[in-house]
Amino acid sequence: MEEQALRAKAREVLQTGKLPNRRPDRTSGGTGEGAPCAVCELPIEYDQLKFEIHFARNGDNPGLDKHHAHIRCFAAWEFERGRNGG
Repeated sequence: MEEQALRAKAREVLQTGKLPNRRPDRTSGGTGEGAPCAVCELPIEYDQLKFEIHFARNGDNPGLDKHHAHIRCFAAWEFERGRNGG
């Protein structure tokens, strides 16, 4: 996927709230497991690297929300998040 398309998808997930517009509480990396990417929605295949992005959740339902992203999709999200003051 082209860079401009990835950045457009990253803006969309920020605008819809699918991913928060703030720094993750924790990130980790590893190999894909077929889970969908939170940015582009395509599966992260077993031969690809992924980021796991973790956000702490407080209030009535405390816990940890975990999202998966391709490396390039994560970079596009970080870039767009930074442009919007996140």
